[in-house]
Amino acid sequence: MLILSRKPEESIVIDDEIVITILAIEGEKVKIGISAPRHVRVLRQELWQAIREQNEIAQDLVEKPESQGIEQLRQYLSEALASEEDEETPGSGEEEQD
Repeated sequence: MLILSRKPEESIVIDDEIVITILAIEGEKVKIGISAPRHVRVLRQELWQAIREQNEIAQDLVEKPESQGIEQLRQYLSEALASEEDEETPGSGEEEQD
């Protein structure tokens, strides 16, 4: 892994096509801008991982449509739903009624 230090408005160039620019540093968050050709797909790691897992499950379902593939899909969906519920916060627009 290459580790670089950059200040706001400084950039990194990858393969003459991709430019990553530090836009701002706010507390513990760093805002970056990425300029890349249209054919280059840029994703957050967690989204890339979710797509990868879904593709693996889909491939398993094609190759072995028996219960193991279905069970993997059920497990993935239940984990995804559980993580969505964890992200919801109380008082997010819904009020309790007696």
